[in-house]
Amino acid sequence: MTGRTTWSERWVAMGVALMVLASVPDMAMAQGKKKKEEAAATAEAAKPEYSKEFRKLASKAQEYANDQKWAELLAALPEIEALPSLSDDEKKVLATWRLQATQGMGDQEAFAAAVEVFLKEGYTEPDQIGAMHRQLAAHYSNRQDKEKTLHHFRQFVDATPDVEPDELETLGRLYLQSSQYAEAHEWLGKAIDLSVSKGETPKEAWFQLRDRAFVETKDNAGRLANLESLVSYYPNKDYYSRIVAIYQSESKDDRVIMLNAYRLAVTDPLGGLATVGGYLNYADTALAGGSPGEAQRALERGMKEGIVPNAGTNLQALQEAKAAVATDKRSLLAEAAAAEKNPKGEVGVKVGLGFYSTGDYEKAAAMTQKGIAKGGVARLDDANLLLGAALVELGRSEEARAAFDAAAAAAPAGGVMARIAKLWLARVARPTAAPAPAPATGG
Repeated sequence: MTGRTTWSERWVAMGVALMVLASVPDMAMAQGKKKKEEAAATAEAAKPEYSKEFRKLASKAQEYANDQKWAELLAALPEIEALPSLSDDEKKVLATWRLQATQGMGDQEAFAAAVEVFLKEGYTEPDQIGAMHRQLAAHYSNRQDKEKTLHHFRQFVDATPDVEPDELETLGRLYLQSSQYAEAHEWLGKAIDLSVSKGETPKEAWFQLRDRAFVETKDNAGRLANLESLVSYYPNKDYYSRIVAIYQSESKDDRVIMLNAYRLAVTDPLGGLATVGGYLNYADTALAGGSPGEAQRALERGMKEGIVPNAGTNLQALQEAKAAVATDKRSLLAEAAAAEKNPKGEVGVKVGLGFYSTGDYEKAAAMTQKGIAKGGVARLDDANLLLGAALVELGRSEEARAAFDAAAAAAPAGGVMARIAKLWLARVARPTAAPAPAPATGG
């Protein structure tokens, strides 16, 4: 746990011990008689209270401190500490000397104990409280004392108004190590939120650690929201697969919902699915939903990535999907002409799905738009998600964004379809990677 200047590098600035025999500074800078009197009264009130007995013994101790004779200073402290009725100022001087001596001698255990006393008794300057707790957290971390490490690091965070996201991450990790999972995902979430508020990209590890904490607390709703945020920043097949599995459970494997969920994951060039079962389920869902082209593309991607074995029933399923696509291509133009004449928008949307299946995204977008405009569409959320997906393939991001907004508005609030629309929105908002440079040619 590093990153901030430790308080001990500046602790002498607290300077209590050096005031033992010092006089009160002149307050002559105050303007006017009244102000001078008020300043003098304030200074007198702030003047440390030291008894004659204390001053007598403290004089020698101060010499030891000045000469950095730490062993002698420590040996002198018990006699002074035994004085009756020590004032708060005198106790603070003694505590400061003990800090100074134990640190100077490199006695880490005694130094930590001295810091504990300093904090407990309220001797610390307000702007140094957090730094002292942080140093204690580092000490106890080295001693592998998880409980005290966590306690003092939490105190550091609470006392630090300008805490950094990485420090909130550290606190979250400490809670995770102590099996306090609810607190872990809370503080990791604060690290993410603070990072976003600063215009920074949250670290991938923060989401991963939160996922573990949500799993431990069986907080499925929190876990899903965290995974959705994670995949919007760091899309990959593993994260998409976890999200799709939760959608499948929440929707009870609803065909319309799952077709949209699989489509979102597999059409993302940075996404995909992590298992054979995922790709095969997408293919089955697409075939049953009237989109054999999606089944073909799913199987081809899975095979290309080495996830789906390129053999046996998988090859058979791929050939069946290709045959269905070829059949659809022969009939789609006639179906489109019939849909143009049909007053029901639902028919146009179904033809739009057919064109999307065959990879004709221009016609898919046009037919789906017309269907939505006619009205009478059973699932406006589904239709707008289809429209948005086709527009994404065409590179028409602004229009796609409007379609996904419409899908989110049409879907049940908080439902899976609305969540899918929001993930599409995150995808179209993602910066487009610059094209790779063309390979050099010889000559």
